Amino acid sequence: MFSGIAAGILSVLFMCGSYIFSRSYIRKYSDPVKLSVFSQLVMMAGGLVMLAVSLIFFSLPRDLRFFLLAAGQVVTFLIGQTSFFMMLKHVEATRASSLLGLKLLALVVITTVCGEKLSMMQWIAVLLCTTAAVGMNFSGSRIRWSSFFWLLSAVFFYALCDICITKMMRMMPGDSMLVNAFGVLGVSYTALGFAVLPGLFKYPLKKGELGDSVPYGIFYFVSMLFLYTSFGLIGVVFGSIIQAGRGIFSILLGIVLLRAGVEKNEPDVSGKIWLRRSVMAILMLSAMILYTLSVR
Repeated sequence: MFSGIAAGILSVLFMCGSYIFSRSYIRKYSDPVKLSVFSQLVMMAGGLVMLAVSLIFFSLPRDLRFFLLAAGQVVTFLIGQTSFFMMLKHVEATRASSLLGLKLLALVVITTVCGEKLSMMQWIAVLLCTTAAVGMNFSGSRIRWSSFFWLLSAVFFYALCDICITKMMRMMPGDSMLVNAFGVLGVSYTALGFAVLPGLFKYPLKKGELGDSVPYGIFYFVSMLFLYTSFGLIGVVFGSIIQAGRGIFSILLGIVLLRAGVEKNEPDVSGKIWLRRSVMAILMLSAMILYTLSVR
């Protein structure tokens, strides 16, 4: 269990690092979709390497179900990503990212409908974690119905994507979940890379723009490697609770960067907002502790 928690925390740390590079890229080019397309190409290169390395240790499952899950993972991710970008047209990025904390609740609803039961303590942990994730940066203003639709689409399709990944991990034949993650990550990001190739018609490759997407792509890719490992070891719900802790690390990282003078363009935050974030961070930690105790 603790290996799964450690993998989840490492995933969060690399994810926070990717946020820094994504902000830098978007400030320079003002287009998150361009970053998504180019970084997927970077990660496709990593996926091909992972696939080649994993094949040294074992053969991929030849079960039709495995490849259907792989296709499902690609389709649900692309729908979720598109829905998120549609939501960004009307909702500011920090608020949208917070609202994605509802993905955990969507995940639990789907797994419960599919027959997985949670204990009372686990339900409390999920609700605390969801509240904390949404409340970390939520402004409280009203959401348009169209934005609410895209939010629901994003959280449910992202949740389905995570379920597909976890099921693929459980089908891998390797003795090490980290090595199994090499195979699943290789299949997933090779397929995703080919899926975004049509995006090059709108965003022709430019050496500078592609090169600037590489740091984000590397950090995000490594984050996914540890996330897949975490899902394989402790399951999709517990792994997602650990992943939701990125809000805490993002706040801590933001403080460090502001002190160091790196993030000079970040907006000033009032004491009231810092107090709310601190309360949400305590709720998040409480949720992690409760869920950990519930599975011991």
